[in-house]
Amino acid sequence: MTREPWAQIGITIEFLIVVRTLGEFFRLRHMFGSNFSTAEATPYIGGALIAACACWAGVIFYFFRRYTVSAWIGLATVVVLLLYKIALIGW
Repeated sequence: MTREPWAQIGITIEFLIVVRTLGEFFRLRHMFGSNFSTAEATPYIGGALIAACACWAGVIFYFFRRYTVSAWIGLATVVVLLLYKIALIGW
């Protein structure tokens, strides 16, 4: 595989992270019902913002044909969000 498909995979993973993280907001709202507060959703919205910014950066580097950087951004996003989850949300 060349660098370009790896960059495409990284961008796709970043986008799926955004969708999954925002989906967690709706799961929490459904689970807690009327007791749902924004304080419970704040860590997930922060994670979605990190993923969205990383996805944007990956796409920008992809358009400038910096495929290696774009792929590394995808990998770094997964690591950063895993550390973010452990630190703020718990394992």
